[in-house]
Amino acid sequence: MKDIGYRIKCIRKENNLNQTQFAKSIGISQGNLSEIEMGNINPSAETLISLRQQYNVNLNWLLTGSEADDGTTYKDVSEEQLLEGYRKLNDYDKLEIIEIVELKNRLRSNV
Repeated sequence: MKDIGYRIKCIRKENNLNQTQFAKSIGISQGNLSEIEMGNINPSAETLISLRQQYNVNLNWLLTGSEADDGTTYKDVSEEQLLEGYRKLNDYDKLEIIEIVELKNRLRSNV
């Protein structure tokens, strides 16, 4: 089984970044990143949070290597796409989407 350092390296490679660029983006030194990728040290909680925020990483996958059921279920692919897209929005845009959904529901209930 691959360790957390390997998964972090995969994230970096998927984003076509060298260690210096990637380390800077998550707020650690290149040397620290190198040690994490080699499996010599584990990332701090702050580093994990930064990875989640910067690269939209599933923390369960990052920590365990598997996408265990987190209790989230989707009725269909479009619902999953909507939720994943919503999670990437800023707070203002999220509120706007909520208002649109509420409006659509009010309009439908009046039909």
